[in-house]
Amino acid sequence: MNAYTQSYDPHTDYFSPAASDNFNINMKLSLEGIGASLRTDNDYTVVASIIGGGPAAKSTLLHEEDKIVGVAQGVDGEMVDVIGWRLDDVIQLIRGKKGTLVRLQIIKAKDGPNDPPTEIKIVRDEVKLDDQAAKDEILNIDQNGMNYKLGVIKLPSFYNDFEAQRSGDPNYKSTTRDVKNILLKV
Repeated sequence: MNAYTQSYDPHTDYFSPAASDNFNINMKLSLEGIGASLRTDNDYTVVASIIGGGPAAKSTLLHEEDKIVGVAQGVDGEMVDVIGWRLDDVIQLIRGKKGTLVRLQIIKAKDGPNDPPTEIKIVRDEVKLDDQAAKDEILNIDQNGMNYKLGVIKLPSFYNDFEAQRSGDPNYKSTTRDVKNILLKV
């Protein structure tokens, strides 16, 4: 599909459903899930970090370096062994609608490989990715007896919540709006 779209326009790409979901998450700076960043290590899905304010952080049941070996939906869903799975596929099992339950079988970071896995339950919620939003900082610099104030805007990524903007939400997230508000604070 990419070859086809780029033959008409070199700036057009085809997004698979998973790539489209990830693009929308990055643009909205929010997702519905448990609030954990994951990575692979050998055949295991490992928790790389816990996103502050998310369900995983609030539950205190999941920690960095824990290995996720099974995922189940709801109270009585079948536990699916995810050892050896692609990371994207595991993430799709863990993400879900706000207010729904996901059960995870984990091997805790402190446990050995022969220890039995522990089952934990986390209710999915909206997770804000505020660390990717524009931030401001004022630096005071003393040089030759003079104090200078230097304003710095940190912009880790570009974003715009198109859906909220189209629906008329006056508080939608946007790089342009956030930078403008930072500049108007001065």
